[in-house]
Amino acid sequence: MRVLVVRLNLMIPGCRSLKERRGVLEPLKNNLRRKINLSVSEVKPRDIHDRASLGMAAVVDNTADGDAQLRRIEAIVEREHMVVPLEQEVEYW
Repeated sequence: MRVLVVRLNLMIPGCRSLKERRGVLEPLKNNLRRKINLSVSEVKPRDIHDRASLGMAAVVDNTADGDAQLRRIEAIVEREHMVVPLEQEVEYW
C-alpha cells in the first residue's frame, strides 16, 4: 500500500479577489473529491488572488494505481477552463 501525495500549482487568470478565487477553487476541489475520492486542500500561498496551490493525497495499492490517479487528476484540472496548471510535485510514501 502506498500514499500518493500531489502538490499542484495553479494560475487563475483574471482573478481579482480572494472571494472570486474561492469561487473557482471550491468547485474544482469538490469535483476532485467526488470523482477520484482523494483528500484535497488548498495550501500556501492563500493570499495571492491569481495563484493557488492544491495539496492532494490518496491511498493506492501500488505506484501504477497512483499514476492512474494522477492522470485522472490532470484530466479533471485540464477540463477546468478557469485555471491553468503551472507545476506539479508528486511523491509516493
